[in-house]
Amino acid sequence: MNKSDVRRMVNYAYICITINNTIMRISIQSIAATLICTFASLYTSARMVDHEPVGVIPFSIAEDNRIYVTAFVNGSDSLNFLVDTGASSIVLNTNSPKLKGFIHDGETTQNLGSTGENDIEYSNDNSVDIGTIHYDKAGCAHIPYPPEYWDGVFGLNGLAAFNIEINYDDFKIYCYAKEPLEINDLRHTVSIPFIYKYNVPFIKLPVRINGILHNLTLEVDTGSDRVIDLNTPFVNKHRLLGTQKPFAISHIASSDGGSGELKNVFFDEVIVGPFIMPKVAGAFSTLTAGMQSKEDIDGMIGNNFLKRFNMLIDFKSDILHLQPNNFYYTPFYNFLVK
Repeated sequence: MNKSDVRRMVNYAYICITINNTIMRISIQSIAATLICTFASLYTSARMVDHEPVGVIPFSIAEDNRIYVTAFVNGSDSLNFLVDTGASSIVLNTNSPKLKGFIHDGETTQNLGSTGENDIEYSNDNSVDIGTIHYDKAGCAHIPYPPEYWDGVFGLNGLAAFNIEINYDDFKIYCYAKEPLEINDLRHTVSIPFIYKYNVPFIKLPVRINGILHNLTLEVDTGSDRVIDLNTPFVNKHRLLGTQKPFAISHIASSDGGSGELKNVFFDEVIVGPFIMPKVAGAFSTLTAGMQSKEDIDGMIGNNFLKRFNMLIDFKSDILHLQPNNFYYTPFYNFLVK
């Protein structure tokens, strides 16, 4: 797994965002009309709400199960950005050939990744266009990913300027004004409050492992290609290592430059409101540094799990609304069903 776990304190507001005493101004291109198409879905219509979005961002899902969008930064050509709710900031890949000459000078700050911490640069005077949304004076972290990964990361200081719907049935992110929203299909909607830890959102989710039900505190991380990974302190506290033979071993790397090992196993079930998902592929962490070594959180949910639900993230009220979609029954890993 390779992703941005940039963690910075960000104060959010609609239209104007203050980051380190610098104002990020957001202007929204007008949308003449919104075409609402009907898609064949397990439970939901095309959009979770009927409110008119103030912006729309098309996206694609790659083979790594993650969300990618097209972005333009400081007058650049088109760039490939990862959508990452586990990153508190927009990120520019300093190794991207397409960003050469377009990254502004920044100041040194600290980055907390999955496997450790490191110092990075951060600039506050960037112009960023994603879909029909324009950000002026956007704060961006500078991180040297391998150039083949992505050109940048679309993190929370951009996403949380709105209430957003990530709709996997029509492959669009809808950006709504931060005001009360009425959900179309409450019968098939699960609403879960979230809190911020390390400047990113966490929810409580019941997961049964080896016959024991745990109410886990898990990071909501669309930037991860994983399913559900449990942190090392939780794994050690409940003596989970050795209780199952791993079906695979994963080696991960993160934005801090570190790496580590995850032992992939099966959880008995994951409970999302009335939706009970049996035999979910999860993992036990053995990392001793970074986010996955923290004792006050239990783990993270990656987009290999999250993509099974259309998500309305209400950043005004700190509530995550989930509706099962067309990916609900897809395999977690294809090699497990071959």
